[in-house]
Amino acid sequence: MAANAKSFFLGTRIVHGLGAVAGLPGHVKALGGTKAFLCTDKGLTGAGVTERVSGILTAGGVPHVVFDDVPEDPGVATVGTGVELFHAEKCDLMIGMGGGSAMCAGKGIALVAANGGTLTDYEGFNKASKPPFPVIAIPTTAGSGTEVSKVNILTDEARNFKMSFLDERTFPQIALLDGELMEKLPAWPALVAGIDALAHALDAVWSVGATQISDSLAITAAATIFEVLPKAALTGDLAAKQTMLEASSIANIATGTSLPGLAHVLSQPLGRYHMAHGLATGIMLPYTMEFNLPVASHKLAPIARLLGESGSDRELAESILGRLWDMMDEVGLPTSLDPAVVKEEDLPVLVEQCTKVVNYRLNLRFASPADLTALYLKALGKE
Repeated sequence: MAANAKSFFLGTRIVHGLGAVAGLPGHVKALGGTKAFLCTDKGLTGAGVTERVSGILTAGGVPHVVFDDVPEDPGVATVGTGVELFHAEKCDLMIGMGGGSAMCAGKGIALVAANGGTLTDYEGFNKASKPPFPVIAIPTTAGSGTEVSKVNILTDEARNFKMSFLDERTFPQIALLDGELMEKLPAWPALVAGIDALAHALDAVWSVGATQISDSLAITAAATIFEVLPKAALTGDLAAKQTMLEASSIANIATGTSLPGLAHVLSQPLGRYHMAHGLATGIMLPYTMEFNLPVASHKLAPIARLLGESGSDRELAESILGRLWDMMDEVGLPTSLDPAVVKEEDLPVLVEQCTKVVNYRLNLRFASPADLTALYLKALGKE
């Protein structure tokens, strides 16, 4: 490929619409699966979602095993346990269902089950020698976008660090986007997921890897999320939930194309406090936007124009920042780090870990270690 050439690749077929999950057995069979591994969490089991999807598989003649032991912050241990069961049950296809935790765990299990070793062997870019077992991803929150992503984030407990493994072969073959599965999702996880989706869209806009394609996707997704997130999270409106779910996937396709900027860099080290990824990213998002205003106003202004506003690029970018603060306040999302949890003396470690994140240098405005420290201090209310 020429040095100045760009590329766009999406390895996932997206099937979307209310009721789409009913077609799951046919998708399993089309991918050649003879026994499926349904990877999910206790929350979905308790809400009856696991039973519903398991029943669809059974009615469709698909043998399967349910693994619902995925915690909120899964890592090497969860993947190792899942791989053992995957092999013991002679499974050959993965269904990852839930938020980013369950879907990433499922993708990790599919990768390690196919290649052997342990999850840490595959940290970084394209470390696996074989493709993973086929994956069908079913998001039940509108946020992580893992269902359309080659980027996977799981915790290495030994380092207390959320590591990334990226490989185009880890795109799920199919993503089923069915807003009906979000019907019983409580408001808080819906809000945390939603702000994560918005962060994907905005981090894509101010990434140095942004392209016309990624910008078109990210700008549209961001405007849609600003409009629909409160309704999707705080009411039972299924149409709003479906719209939010689709916007979340679009946002992740954008950031998967450009690779994310600074909000994700700042949030990743916060995983050491067992803080949900979406929450950490959401807290750091307005501070990141403010940092990027001097160089990214022209990238943010089109979002405001889609929302019906007018003015100069700088005025519109500042308007989007104000809208972000207002929306987070309206729905009750926190906009600061808890100094009782994130100690000021921890900042050198956090900043050092930021500089080791694979996308550290992808932000349109480069953030030096001093800048990173200042951003954390702002989020702690100390600057």
